[in-house]
Amino acid sequence: MRHLPDGKNREKRDKHMKKVNVRKMAAGLAMTCMLALSVPFGVMTSFAANARIAFSDPTVTVGEEVEVTLKVSSTSGDALGRSSMMLAYDPAVLEFVSGTDASGGGAGAVSVKQTAGGDGKTMTSTLTFRALQAGNTQITVTTQEVYDANDQIVTIDKQGSSAVTIQAEDGASADASLSSLKVSPGTLTPQFSADVTEYSVNVGPDVTKLAVSAEAADSSATVTVNGSSDLQMGENTVNCVVTAGDGQTTKTYVIHVTKMEGGAEAGGAVAAGDLTVVLGDVQYQVAKSFDVTTLPEGFEGFTYNYKGQDIMAGKGIQKDLLLICLVSPEGEGKFYIYNEEKDTFSSYMEVSTTSKAIIVLEPDETVTVPYGFTEGIMNLPGGGQVSGWVPEGEESPKYIIFYGMNWNGNKDFYRYDLEENTIQRYFQDVPGQPGISSEQYKDVVVTYKDLLHDYDMRGIVIIFLAIVSAGLVVALVVVIKKKGSHAAVGKQEIREKKSRKKESGELLAAQSQAATREMPVEEEPEEEEEEEDDFEFVELDEEEDQAEDLQEKQETKPDNGDSDDDFEFIDL
Repeated sequence: MRHLPDGKNREKRDKHMKKVNVRKMAAGLAMTCMLALSVPFGVMTSFAANARIAFSDPTVTVGEEVEVTLKVSSTSGDALGRSSMMLAYDPAVLEFVSGTDASGGGAGAVSVKQTAGGDGKTMTSTLTFRALQAGNTQITVTTQEVYDANDQIVTIDKQGSSAVTIQAEDGASADASLSSLKVSPGTLTPQFSADVTEYSVNVGPDVTKLAVSAEAADSSATVTVNGSSDLQMGENTVNCVVTAGDGQTTKTYVIHVTKMEGGAEAGGAVAAGDLTVVLGDVQYQVAKSFDVTTLPEGFEGFTYNYKGQDIMAGKGIQKDLLLICLVSPEGEGKFYIYNEEKDTFSSYMEVSTTSKAIIVLEPDETVTVPYGFTEGIMNLPGGGQVSGWVPEGEESPKYIIFYGMNWNGNKDFYRYDLEENTIQRYFQDVPGQPGISSEQYKDVVVTYKDLLHDYDMRGIVIIFLAIVSAGLVVALVVVIKKKGSHAAVGKQEIREKKSRKKESGELLAAQSQAATREMPVEEEPEEEEEEEDDFEFVELDEEEDQAEDLQEKQETKPDNGDSDDDFEFIDL
């Protein structure tokens, strides 16, 4: 087995380790670049700040002022920048007086706009209200937009509300009963009694709102009516809640309103007897006469010849419609639309909506106008003009959209019918693109924004990788230079060792020649002459490894005790 001197072993081992380290660094640099390029851009996300919205829950007495604290706190430790919120409260119970960074309050809504200060971790506002009546009420957040110090939207982990307890004055009444209860249209069943809390009433299909008149027995008590608007077909529930003057005692009167399905009811209908109509599995009789005052609005009574017999019917004043009264087997008369050309009947139904008022707002920078619209102007029925957006490419648009706020503080785009003067919340669609739904359009918009964000993040990552790569290259150059300096020192040491060994070899050769001259000359046998042929002359190559092998061979050659002829001369 070949053994090298300890110094040479260390030199070779050091060279090998340096080569391995350089290869590892190069491989690490390549792996870093590959991993960076293989990361999907879709997963590059920035983490927004988190915060919570909290309120104080004060207690106050009727007639006194109360302060409510609104606080926005960062839960992620990031600095906050600003916020914009709309708060809602019951104006019958509380009256807004003033507030820090707050305005409005006339219709049960308060606008609060905060700006962070100090360490930026919290934003606090104080709102002052006056208690109008006893009871429990809440102040809630209807809309909110909170931004961090970098003007990025903040995620709200928890959104609270303020529970305000209003105590009655000393000696307040606990009477929560009604003295009277009336409805229109219809009649309550049974008749009203202060001790009876459940009633029922039937209305026609054209009734959308029940007018309720309720008077409290005690003047300090308050009455709240819920559910009397937007009546649906079938059974509806209307609640009359009476709160006593002490603010704690309550009593609820329930009215079950049944909206009859089918056509509008015809009062005083008299069947002709010999004229029948079958609708589905039910046989009806055609009414010969009815109470003209029960005709729906927009119709007038006249005499119509139906299958050779004169009957009373209704015709539209501005509508090209004909109404005929049919009497059911139970004797109830209802109006149906009659198609003379097809000789068919269909139920007369009306769909009506409650009136609504939308406050027109100017959209801020966070609001995106729907695609496919351009700016336009709409004329209001009562006068005035409002700016909005109309579909592009339409010379005579039938509708216009505008940005506004409804009664409870919700902001959105609304669609205004320029012909019928009606308002509907706008559900985003793309004009001229019937194959794209509003949800698909929203997904495309969100995806587009995400892609823009990912491209921004990719630039940051590329810059970071460039810096890291530059650092690794510098480190690699330093290692290579150190390796070169160490290698130069090692080569110098090898050359010095070779020089010393050469001088030693020359000295030994000189000594050998001197000893030979002093010895008597004897004839050598032929076998010894053959041994002279065993002298080995080795010419070393310039490569370091071959030189080291030859030196090892010279140093490790055994001493066989023969004459000086066994010395090996090496041509260096």
